[in-house]
Amino acid sequence: MTPATHRTPHDHHHTPHPETTALVDPVCGMTVKPTTAHRAMQGGRGILFCGASCKDRFLADPEHYLRAAKDPVCGMTVKSTTQHRVMHGDREVLFCSAGCKTKFVADPETYLEAPATLERRPAATASDGRTEYTCPMHPEIVRDAPGSCPICGMALEPRMPTLDAGPDPELVDMTRRFWIAAVFTIPLFVISMGEMVGVTILSGRARVWTELALAVPVCTWAAWPFYVRFAQSLKHRSPNMFTLVGLGVGVAFGYSLAAALAPGVFPHAFRNHDGTVGTYFEAAGVIVTLILLGQVLELRARSSTGAAIRKLLGMAATSARRIEADGSEVDVPLDDVQVGDRLRVRPGEKVPVDGAVTEGRSSIDESMVTGEPIPVEKAAGDRVIGATVNGTGALVMRADKEGAETLLSRIVAMVAEAQRSRAPIQKLADHVAGYFVPAVILIAIATFMVWFVVGPEPAYAIVNAVSVLIIA
Repeated sequence: MTPATHRTPHDHHHTPHPETTALVDPVCGMTVKPTTAHRAMQGGRGILFCGASCKDRFLADPEHYLRAAKDPVCGMTVKSTTQHRVMHGDREVLFCSAGCKTKFVADPETYLEAPATLERRPAATASDGRTEYTCPMHPEIVRDAPGSCPICGMALEPRMPTLDAGPDPELVDMTRRFWIAAVFTIPLFVISMGEMVGVTILSGRARVWTELALAVPVCTWAAWPFYVRFAQSLKHRSPNMFTLVGLGVGVAFGYSLAAALAPGVFPHAFRNHDGTVGTYFEAAGVIVTLILLGQVLELRARSSTGAAIRKLLGMAATSARRIEADGSEVDVPLDDVQVGDRLRVRPGEKVPVDGAVTEGRSSIDESMVTGEPIPVEKAAGDRVIGATVNGTGALVMRADKEGAETLLSRIVAMVAEAQRSRAPIQKLADHVAGYFVPAVILIAIATFMVWFVVGPEPAYAIVNAVSVLIIA
C-alpha cells in the first residue's frame, strides 16, 4: 500500500476553489442559476449574479449587500435581498415582511429604540458547521436555530439537507398529537352528532360531562402548538391561519367550558329542556384534529422531498485517490480535492468530482444523471461527472469542479430551492390571510357590540360573537 505523503511545494499553486454559497443575487434578490457567468469572489465565497450590472454594483460596495439585518419590529434576521425596506434619515432599515414595514413607517421612533437596527453577520458556509433555517413560505426569514416563522407560523427548516439528518421532530410530534386527538375526537363527534340522525347515546348532564372529558386533551394538549403560534402571531403583529385557529378553538372551548361548569349564568332561553346549555366541544375538537391532519400530511410531503435530496447527497463519493507531484498516490477526503488535482479512478469506484479524463480508457455508468442504463465509453479528453460509477477500466482524471460547483451539488441545490419556492396561489393565500383574519375579528367585535346594545340580554352578544369566530 502506498504510504500517505505530504503535498510538495510544487502543488501549492492549487488555490482552494471557493464554495458558492449564494444562489440568490445579493443585489436584486433574483434566483440565479449556478451556471451563470456573472460571479465574483468575496471572503472565500463565490457570489453569483443575474447580470453584469448587479455584479458591478456589488463590487462597488460588497459590504452593503452582504450585511444581514434585524427587523426592528419583530426582531427576525433579514437577508439584504429583502424587498421590504425603507430609508429613515441617513440609513436604510430592512424588514421581513410588508406588515412589519407598515408598522415601522407608522411609528418609527417606537421601533428604533433598539441599539442596532442593522448588524453585520457573516453568511453560514458548509465549512463552519452552521446550519441556517428558513421558512418554506417566506425565504427572507433566516435563523441560526429551528423555530417557527413569525409571518405564517410554519416551522423553519434547514436551507440545505444533510446526510446525518434524523427524523423530523415536528413531524413526530404532530403525528403523535394527531392520533391522540383522533382517538378522543371520534367518540366526541359520535356522541354530539348522534341526535341529528336519531341515535341518542347520552343525554342531559351525562352527555355534557362526557363531551368535556373527551374535549379537554384535544383542545389543550393536542392544540397547544396552535396556541403558541397564535401568541407569536400577536407578538409579531402578523395575522395568519394560526391566529384564527387559536382564537376560534380557544373561544369555542372556553365558552363550552363555561356552559358545562356554570350553566346557571346563561339566560333561560339558552338552556335546553334538561337544563343544559349547548356547547361547541365537538366543533373545537374536529377543527383541531383536521388541522393536525393537514400539518402531518404537509410535513410528510416535505420529509419525502428531503429524503430524496439526501439520497442524492448519498450518491457522492466520500474520498478520492490523488496523484501527488512526485507520482505517489494518497487517499484524501473529498473536501480536500482542489481544482486541477490529478485523481485516479480505479475499476468499480465512483468518480469523485466533475472533470476530464487525462489517461486511460473505461466505461462509466451515468444513469444517475441521464437515466441511460448503458455505460458510456470514456477516453482521454472526455468529460466525467462526479458520483457516476466507473466500469472495469482504470482512469486518471483532472478535477475541474469540486464542492458546490459539481453537477450533483447543483442538482441538490436546485431541488432544495424548488422545494421552498411558493406557487402563485400560495402567495395569494398569504395576502388574503392578512386581510381575512383582521376582518373576521372585527366582524366578531361588531356582532358583540350590536347584540350588547340592542339584544335582549348581554349573554346573547357573547354567544353570537363566539359563533362568528367558530364559523370563520
